[in-house]
Amino acid sequence: MALKFEKDKPYLMPVFFGPSSMQSEPEGRNGALPRTMARGHYQPGETHVFQVTYETDRDVLESMIPDCYTLNDPYVSVTLCEFTNLGWLNGKTYNLININVPVHFKGERDDLDGDLVLAMFENHADPIVGGRETMGYGKLYCDIPRVQNCEGKCIATASSWDFRFMKMVIDTNKPAPDADTLKASEARSAGKMHYRYFPEVMEKGEDPATNYTKPLCAYPTLLPKWVKPEDYPYSIRVPQVVYCSGSVEFYEPEWEDMPTWYNVGKGLSALVCKRVIAAKTLTYDEPCEYATCYRLR
Repeated sequence: MALKFEKDKPYLMPVFFGPSSMQSEPEGRNGALPRTMARGHYQPGETHVFQVTYETDRDVLESMIPDCYTLNDPYVSVTLCEFTNLGWLNGKTYNLININVPVHFKGERDDLDGDLVLAMFENHADPIVGGRETMGYGKLYCDIPRVQNCEGKCIATASSWDFRFMKMVIDTNKPAPDADTLKASEARSAGKMHYRYFPEVMEKGEDPATNYTKPLCAYPTLLPKWVKPEDYPYSIRVPQVVYCSGSVEFYEPEWEDMPTWYNVGKGLSALVCKRVIAAKTLTYDEPCEYATCYRLR
């Protein structure tokens, strides 16, 4: 009997073992009520955020953005999130670093502002796979240690193959240079925007030099800001925000330092800081509900 693909079930590679347990109803959860990403809710994760937003060169930043988007401001937000007690991971933890810029999308149907995710680094493979293929997040792996926090001064780093390509410093003892500008920029965002791109595989007999050079799919997507459903069974704490001072720097790699993602490291290092707008720390509960992601048109 051949493998039968179940209708209306989400699949991720490898497909041979049935629908994805990452995005479909789990079994054997110690008698707990099964929940799904699409039809139910997982326990929200506790999240600690460390973020620096700065102004960079507009021309450099615009050269990285697909023409379906227009850049609102030449701002780069670098956000490190420490997730703990994630329900969809049965209480496990991981860290991520998100680099996004404020853009506008205007299409035949949709007309809205959002935060275009240039890259999202995570320190575990499972959450990378869960968003990269399905929603179009530009997710990559790197080492992200716990943030050092001593008397209000926080230091965060990220490295790939032992090459440290980022360092962030946040000082909650010093005021934010321009917190109002950051608040206004974030308030107009409808959510996280992406560009979902996968290369096509060549036909037999074609020139191997051209393999993977054509898109199988290439289009923008949006994960809207989360709105609490009426039937949401968990309490959500009031977010605790502290606006403050900070800095972030990306270090330019040699190819030998980041052979697999040298282009990413090189590109991030080109986004030099002209001025820091504001930094912040934030503690909140992350629902981790992603079924509302949709294609922009």
